[in-house]
Amino acid sequence: MGKHKQYKTATELEEKIKEYFDSCWVDKVTEHTDKDGNCTMTTVRYQDRPYTVTGLALHLNLTRQGLINYQGQKEYVDTVTRAKSMVEMYAEESLFTSKNTNGPAFSLKNNFGWKDKQELAVEGSLTVKVVRYGGADGG
Repeated sequence: MGKHKQYKTATELEEKIKEYFDSCWVDKVTEHTDKDGNCTMTTVRYQDRPYTVTGLALHLNLTRQGLINYQGQKEYVDTVTRAKSMVEMYAEESLFTSKNTNGPAFSLKNNFGWKDKQELAVEGSLTVKVVRYGGADGG
């Protein structure tokens, strides 16, 4: 990390992280008027943007590597790990709720060390026959 830290305490970093996750949500307000002219407002909160590691880093005014650097420091490791776990959880849940899982799968593999694993079991035997050929003189 550079000479000075942008976030002096883990609490300061946590507040900015919370701000990032909140920024991914928006409120949609709808107005309803009944037959008597009474007006009511309904607010529905929905997620407008996915949680991403790069989005988190940019909101913190860091690069992806800068976020990793903070995670490598004892005083910030729990804070950053918890935030990245929320991003990981979002991507993992998207595997079950999204029609296209390529993006979430890519994120899980590249940001969180997930792997596609295929295990193969091979059974059988192998016979090796060694044949010696002599040179021109037969030996």
